[in-house]
Amino acid sequence: MRSSLKIRQVFRWAKPRSGRGGRPSTSTRHRATAVDAVPRGTFRDGRLFTPRVDHYSQIVVRTHRYSVPIRLIGNRVRVVLHASHLRP
Repeated sequence: MRSSLKIRQVFRWAKPRSGRGGRPSTSTRHRATAVDAVPRGTFRDGRLFTPRVDHYSQIVVRTHRYSVPIRLIGNRVRVVLHASHLRP
């Protein structure tokens, strides 16, 4: 009985662990599935706003004023607010 216990322990220690050539662990398989689920195309990384241009030729985006061309007065414009800049 004692010798069979030692043999089982040796076999358990001899099995390759995940990351060392063995089967990938559940968390590794989950990460691989999550990476595959990411869309392959481009995606917007900013927030879309559609403010109206006022009579001073300005738009207001989150309490900040930005000037735009005069010909756009009275129209709505689409802008994307990123962390460091505003894009038309």
